[in-house]
Amino acid sequence: MRQISGVLIDFALAWRLLTIIPLPFVPEDFERPAGRAAGYYPLVGLALGLLLAGAGRLFYFLLPESIAATLLLLVWVGLTGMLHLDGFMDSCDGLLPPRDPARRLEIMKDSRVGAFGVVGGIVLLLLKFNGLAALPAAYRWPALVAIPVLARWTMTWVMVRYPFARKEGLGVLFSAGLGWAQVGLASTVAGGVTFIFFGASGALLLIVTWLAATLIARFAVARIGGLTGDVYGATCETVETVLLVIVIVMANWGI
Repeated sequence: MRQISGVLIDFALAWRLLTIIPLPFVPEDFERPAGRAAGYYPLVGLALGLLLAGAGRLFYFLLPESIAATLLLLVWVGLTGMLHLDGFMDSCDGLLPPRDPARRLEIMKDSRVGAFGVVGGIVLLLLKFNGLAALPAAYRWPALVAIPVLARWTMTWVMVRYPFARKEGLGVLFSAGLGWAQVGLASTVAGGVTFIFFGASGALLLIVTWLAATLIARFAVARIGGLTGDVYGATCETVETVLLVIVIVMANWGI
């Protein structure tokens, strides 16, 4: 019974971190290591994906594709409270311009958004919007479910695999109790969902997901010596966008 309670608490923590949807019936346990929640990130992604797929069916049934894609993107961004998008924009401001590592970290901690962040955010949203508008109907349901799962799997993976750039912050807080057991759980969920919805073609999505996350993480390590909470959000957003493009490529090639 205590083990089941622990699982619910860990999942609830992951849910509260990654979404703005209330979860009032599961209590919080501040004594429990926060890193254990990372194993459930893909499960939160699955719930978000199912909500997106349901909203997408409604929007695309009632509205022209461009308007439906706009509303679906709004739901996608809104369900996370724009947390990952904010991290992406902060990462653009900190990692892209020529600065020394200490100054990069200061910029990423600043709540203000600079030119690199604004341009990066616009480009990202344009790519997502056009990806949602161009996504063939036959691939829409599996893509909307699987992509949020895979993107949140990468957050668990890079948190364990790569060092932290700071000695304090949200990323460090959520490292307590985090290890390869959480990666194993997250990987099982991500791989299972991907193969259920894409079959053997899911292997391509897993490879692309791992490659995109690895490139982002190594770029951050080269720039600031490690990763931060902003980089985790940037990884999630970038992987989602890349996967949308890849699914469209797969659809065009009949994969």
